[in-house]
Amino acid sequence: MVPHVISGNTISAFVGGDLKTIDSSHPNFDTIKRRLREGGDVGDDLFDLGAALRKHLLYEDDLIRVGYDGLTYNDEPLHNYLTLKIIDLLGRGQPATPWINFLKRLQLNPDVGIKNDLFEWLEKGEMPITPDGYFLAYKKVGEDYLSFHDHKTLNHVGSTIFLPRDQCDPDRFRTCSAGLHFCSWSYLPFYTGRSGHVLVLKINPADVVAFPPDHEAKGRACRYTIIDEVPEDEAKHAFPEPVYSTYYDEDDDQQPFFDGYNKSEPHVGVFSRLKAWTKRLLN
Repeated sequence: MVPHVISGNTISAFVGGDLKTIDSSHPNFDTIKRRLREGGDVGDDLFDLGAALRKHLLYEDDLIRVGYDGLTYNDEPLHNYLTLKIIDLLGRGQPATPWINFLKRLQLNPDVGIKNDLFEWLEKGEMPITPDGYFLAYKKVGEDYLSFHDHKTLNHVGSTIFLPRDQCDPDRFRTCSAGLHFCSWSYLPFYTGRSGHVLVLKINPADVVAFPPDHEAKGRACRYTIIDEVPEDEAKHAFPEPVYSTYYDEDDDQQPFFDGYNKSEPHVGVFSRLKAWTKRLLN
């Protein structure tokens, strides 16, 4: 009989001279639990999450494996709102490439809290992701396109703004502090009133430094690219879908998410396309 302890949603057992511990997210949890209670044999193969996922594989690449009941990144199990989203999409036969790309970039963020919480926070703030795994957000700047925060940083469409990460405040409880600010449309009215210009930003999730734990839709990053300017009164309806292609996306072999999108077309501005897509989607 294998020495073991079953406690709620956790199993610990000595297998092959090693202590193995799993929780109910493991694909073989029920099988292992049943065999242990019946006094049957359990081997390393049952506890091996990678092997278990390969038997129920929905997706696999060099970094990520996705099964019906779990996801690993670089052979380490991940379990958060984003991974559940990816598993659900793939389990229903839906494409999940943008979310997988987002996850890969997000895992490069050094902040564990951001890795776990960013995607859910963005979804609640209605900030969409792009096919290459970035996300879109807003920023308001002065009439002279200078940042309201430092009155020095010039923000023009097409430019990338960078601030060393160690100069950005990572404290999520300080909502107005050092860093490159971004927000959702719902926060725009609180962004120094109606003055200034509203810009659309493309941000790598690896570059997010802080966002408030109470889901106030304003955050800080250490880098962003400005991809367009939008009228503030139209910003609310700019992103009716969770994924958008832009001219600033990295090239890949994926089909564009909208039939009207064509990189060979003249640059008419991201927001011009968003308005066209919005009109088509809402009609």
